[in-house]
Amino acid sequence: MLRARRTPNFLRRGLRWKIMAPYALLTVAFAVLGSFLVTRLVTGSLEDRFEAQLTESSRVASDAVVRKERQHLGAVRAVAYTEGVAEAVAASDMAAVTRLVAPVVANSRLDRLEVLDRSGVRLFGERLGAGRYESLNADEPYTAWSVVRDILAGRTDDSGDRWAQLVWTADGPALYTAGPIKHGDVVVGVVLVGTLVDRLLAGIKAEALADVTLYTTDGEPLGTTFAADDQERQSLAGPGASAIGTTMRFEVTLFGRGYDFLIADLQLRREVVGRYAVALPTGFISSAGSTAQWQMGLLFGAVTLVVLGIGWLVARHFTGPLLRVVTAARQLAGGDLSARTGVHGTDEIGVLASTFDIMATRLQRQHLATIGALASAIDARDPYTAGHSTRVGDLSVEIGRELGLASDRLQHLRVGGYLHDIGKIGIRDSILLKHGALTAEERTLIEQHPAIGLRILAPAGLPPEVLAIVGGHHERLNGTGYPSRLSGDEITIFPRIVSTADVYDALATSRPYRAAMTLQEALAFLLREAATGSLDPEVVNALQK
Repeated sequence: MLRARRTPNFLRRGLRWKIMAPYALLTVAFAVLGSFLVTRLVTGSLEDRFEAQLTESSRVASDAVVRKERQHLGAVRAVAYTEGVAEAVAASDMAAVTRLVAPVVANSRLDRLEVLDRSGVRLFGERLGAGRYESLNADEPYTAWSVVRDILAGRTDDSGDRWAQLVWTADGPALYTAGPIKHGDVVVGVVLVGTLVDRLLAGIKAEALADVTLYTTDGEPLGTTFAADDQERQSLAGPGASAIGTTMRFEVTLFGRGYDFLIADLQLRREVVGRYAVALPTGFISSAGSTAQWQMGLLFGAVTLVVLGIGWLVARHFTGPLLRVVTAARQLAGGDLSARTGVHGTDEIGVLASTFDIMATRLQRQHLATIGALASAIDARDPYTAGHSTRVGDLSVEIGRELGLASDRLQHLRVGGYLHDIGKIGIRDSILLKHGALTAEERTLIEQHPAIGLRILAPAGLPPEVLAIVGGHHERLNGTGYPSRLSGDEITIFPRIVSTADVYDALATSRPYRAAMTLQEALAFLLREAATGSLDPEVVNALQK
């Protein structure tokens, strides 16, 4: 018979992995392919969204300029139609003009407003400073501005007599809207409402969510929301006048980052007054693509782990009972006839486990019946020891159970208890059944029955625990036993238990040379033997309980 062995870990892992491996490979392949495809789709979608955002930012920027120009027109009309303004301008009355126009400027929160007379001389001029309005001191070449010349010349077009222009001022480039001041049908002056390009672009950037650059019609940058130095401004130069009427896209590297520019005409009053460009960082696409790739990888990785976890649980659900059957079968093959699967169910594995348990139960019964019959045959030689081996085996099991031994060890105790005196088969009846005292030679012969028992059982392949009982049930912890005079740790727990049960049963039954002891007398004797170091005190205490 083979010793019981635990199912190897590789077998446990291998069976589950054989079930899980195909699904694991398919899941990993799906995760890799899915991550790749989704990342490609996301990146392509991001590129489309980037182009759409660039176009939308361009539209918002154009609308913002138009709204600013309409604000200018509203202020122009408010000043031109204010009662008394035309008369004051015609009379070049600066005080009256200031008194009438200043409230309009304050209420409209304009950046700049100027009023000119018929000769192009400034009668009123204020600009928004640090939270308040202040007078303009520097003279501007107003008559050189086409918007002023056209109005003073009485010119009109399809959009009327209002004009818009990008001009240079002492404070920098500005967007101006101009309108006439008429006294009757005569132009007596000009109203100019302007916004500095830097302030205009700052507002547009907030709306368009993109950097904005304003150009002249020749492609020279007038202003930008980029914090660029002079050298970097050179790289912002746009296409020349020949590109007017077209929308163009180009790339520029600024501050070590790539930007996509979309440049278009800036039209006011149906006239191209300049060009503007919106810019978005191209790193947005690669950054978003990398982020999407990382997120998709994390998502598919998590899904893969979840699938593998579920697969492992499912595999464990199916292989767990099967492995318990395998383990029980190996234990049974190793000599543990008490091994059972403990698996119940109506499926194939449940039926297999139930069939195995029934078979193991029958095998155990038959084995014990065979051993019991052999023990009875041994005891039948002496009517005074009838049933002794069976009682020793059963009592040893009870002591082992009290000591907390496992079921397979209890099985060894029962079999060892049944067979512990099998060596007496080799002892002559004249010695074994002698009523008187044994001679020294006879005692020597009878003390050989443990060794004889080992020789008898050698071909049977019994577990070493059973053989230890047969060969060592007369050994004593203090070395006074026989046949090998073992002592201490040389004697395992199995012969210690059976030897205690053997002594107790011998004391509790009648023999030719003495009557049976009472329970109290037998226990007192065992306790004295334990105190002298002959028997194991722990085993004796377990027997007493």
